[in-house]
Amino acid sequence: MHYFYGRTFFRSQLVRPPIDLLLCILHRLELPQALAFASVCTTWRSTAVAAGVPSSSAPWLMSWADLLKGREKRGRCSSAVTCNFHHLLDVDKAYGVSVPHGCFVACCGASHGWLVLVNEISNLVLYNPFTTATIHLPPITDFACVDAVYNDEGNLEHYLETGRVHGIASLGAWFYQLAVLSCSPSKGGDYVVMIIHRDNDWLSFVKSGQSKWQAASSTIMGRDRYADCAYHYGRFYAVTFHGMVEQWDIDGLNGATRKVVVAAEIHAGPILSRHLLSTSWGDLLQVHAHLEIGYPDGIRFQIHKVSQDRCKRLPRKDFIDHALFLGLNHSACLPTKKFPKLRGQCIYYSAPWMVISLEWLSRLPHRWGGVKTYDLKTRKFEHVFPFPLPDCKRSTPDPTPYEVWITPNL
Repeated sequence: MHYFYGRTFFRSQLVRPPIDLLLCILHRLELPQALAFASVCTTWRSTAVAAGVPSSSAPWLMSWADLLKGREKRGRCSSAVTCNFHHLLDVDKAYGVSVPHGCFVACCGASHGWLVLVNEISNLVLYNPFTTATIHLPPITDFACVDAVYNDEGNLEHYLETGRVHGIASLGAWFYQLAVLSCSPSKGGDYVVMIIHRDNDWLSFVKSGQSKWQAASSTIMGRDRYADCAYHYGRFYAVTFHGMVEQWDIDGLNGATRKVVVAAEIHAGPILSRHLLSTSWGDLLQVHAHLEIGYPDGIRFQIHKVSQDRCKRLPRKDFIDHALFLGLNHSACLPTKKFPKLRGQCIYYSAPWMVISLEWLSRLPHRWGGVKTYDLKTRKFEHVFPFPLPDCKRSTPDPTPYEVWITPNL
């Protein structure tokens, strides 16, 4: 008998492995490997379902709230990291998933089944928790504002960021706000990683096979900041908190060039977050959350279609058969016909970096944070999972994200 990762075959005779053997193998696997197990064939999928392995096609929630609590007690980072994965079909159950040593100081995104993590020397790492594949991205010292300082033995001691001293791990914990991928690196083709970083001021990218970050934008007019970016039909788009939508061409001979698709505008209510979402039917959507007096939780979401020179507001009935997943992740719009357990006309929301919105968060009637659904019809929030928010013991709201939606890409 010969064993291979992900599948088993018998050389002596072409028969299916006994169910008892499959269950024995399955019970020894962590969640990511169990999901890969279930994707092999119909028999293995049936075995996984019988063993209680949830579906891999719907989004999972990864939480590192317990990790933050542990760091507050220890006062430093730990090399060994286990994050909790939660599924919408079994909200009371948590699956522990291990992350490679030294690869998790913070998370700044999830895209096409890959996590974008900050490692212990403040560099970004792509990590697929479902296949355990790892890709190291170029170092933080590529950026002109960051210099590395070494001791007499040649070991990295700290960083200088515009003259300020930062620990080798602490700089990365706040330097990166969001990262998205153009496609999955698992497919073996070209992919691009675009990041929003340095207090939401900068937009940079790196292409597969390249060893240097390239800055697309390092200045933004006035007090505006980047809120989100997305890959849509061959182009990257970015949106600012003031509502400006930019289209980026990163393949030009003279470097990255931008085109302003929608100009910035003054909104009546304070904006908490903005998100860009590429739909399967070809539209690019902009979704924003803002403070609204008279709403049950003081927050209102609105959805607009990005068109040339303007954004057109869409009615909620357009999403009666769809659920939106927004947050630190690559935004998604999923059909409820394919995912019948999801609620239509609903936004599944996990808070992204909220530093820019910190002033407004303190004005909310309830503490902001945690994973919630927002019903577009009733305009109300509901908690999705029963676990509590981290006890950060602060008088001001915590802008740091500690959860992200991720969908396996097996």
